[in-house]
Amino acid sequence: MTNQQVDELIYKSDRPFWHFLLASPLYFFTISMSFKMFDLFYTGKVMNGLRFSLAVFFMFVCAAGLTFTKRVFANSITKEVRFNFTLFEIPLCKDTVFKNIQYVSVYKNHSDRDFEVQIWLSETKKNSVSVHLNSQSAFNLATKIANGLQVDLLDATEKGNFKWIEKENL
Repeated sequence: MTNQQVDELIYKSDRPFWHFLLASPLYFFTISMSFKMFDLFYTGKVMNGLRFSLAVFFMFVCAAGLTFTKRVFANSITKEVRFNFTLFEIPLCKDTVFKNIQYVSVYKNHSDRDFEVQIWLSETKKNSVSVHLNSQSAFNLATKIANGLQVDLLDATEKGNFKWIEKENL
C-alpha cells in the first residue's frame, strides 16, 4: 500500500494452542526425515530420497496449515484492504491488496452451504476473500473489514432478500 502509516490491523486469526500441539510432532518429523532424505541422496539412493522428499513436503504442508496466521489491514482513507499470510512471522506469499472498495457483503452459497465474505470493487466486480462454515464467523470478519474501511455491509444470506446493515448496528 502507498501509505503504510495509516494501515490499521483489523483482523488477526488466532490459532488455538492445540493446533500448535498437533503441529509440533509434524515439525519434528519433518526435520528428522529431512536428515534421512539428505543421507539417502548422499549415499546414491535417489529414488528413496525422492520418496522421502515427498513425505517431508507433505508433513511440512500439514504442519504449516495448522500454524499459519492471516492478518487483514485496512486503510479507510484510500479504501484499500491488504491480506497478509505468515508462518511464524515469515511471509508465505506476497500481500494481496484490493483498492477502491465500494462495500462488503456476506453471501450464502446455497450449493455448498457455506458463507463467503465478498468485497465489491464496483457494481459488477467482486472478489471472494474468505469462506466460512457458519454465518457468525463470516459476519465477524465482514464487520471488521467494513468498520476498518468505513464502508457499508450487505447481508446477502437470504436468497432474494438482501439487506443493508446500518453502520450504527455494526
